[in-house]
Amino acid sequence: MSIFVIAPECLHLGLRARALVLKGLRIEDASRELRADIDEEARRIRDQFDRVTDIRSMPELVSFREIIRAVGVKPKNHPPSTQKLFEFAWKHRTLPAINNLVDTYNLISLRTRCSLGAHDLGCIAVPVKLRLFRGTETFRPLGSDGPQRVCDGEFGYVDAQDRVICRLDSLQADFSKITAKTKNALLITESTTAQTSEQIERVDANVALAIDRYCAGVAEIISVL
Repeated sequence: MSIFVIAPECLHLGLRARALVLKGLRIEDASRELRADIDEEARRIRDQFDRVTDIRSMPELVSFREIIRAVGVKPKNHPPSTQKLFEFAWKHRTLPAINNLVDTYNLISLRTRCSLGAHDLGCIAVPVKLRLFRGTETFRPLGSDGPQRVCDGEFGYVDAQDRVICRLDSLQADFSKITAKTKNALLITESTTAQTSEQIERVDANVALAIDRYCAGVAEIISVL
């Protein structure tokens, strides 16, 4: 049985996704080496774009915003996660320090222009599915005090118990977040038809090297779409 599935209607929208299982993780504060690599990538972004608004012209971000708009969501209210990362990096010349895994996949997101997010495999039920919401689901985003409804027709990820683990590509659920107790995780890479299969394959290579380097874990591809 596959532990990750993408619904045909999401493929039709132009979304692409793949998943990796990360095993044997050691979650802790990011190393100085990892933080230095993030700062260097942020400096590169600052040099590449004269203004922060220029970031939004990247084809990958234009594609993400078109898909978000197609499901009835205003990108101004819910910008793609990659756009938010790039703009934060441009403004602050760094990224927020969360932990070594989150900081690692945020760095890879900057390098590849894909949206990445991880969920504790000990907290979710598989298979995880990328599908359109029916509007009856609820979820509690990271940092929220209570549940929130999602809207009919939006896309997102649900586990086998129909719990929303991520709304759109940017709002992750609190219950499946990565913590110091996390040993194994499901890392999801989301992209669009604006990116080639070769570009996406490079994400896997980046992840495999970075997880071994920064998190003492092993990355195992379990789904490619």
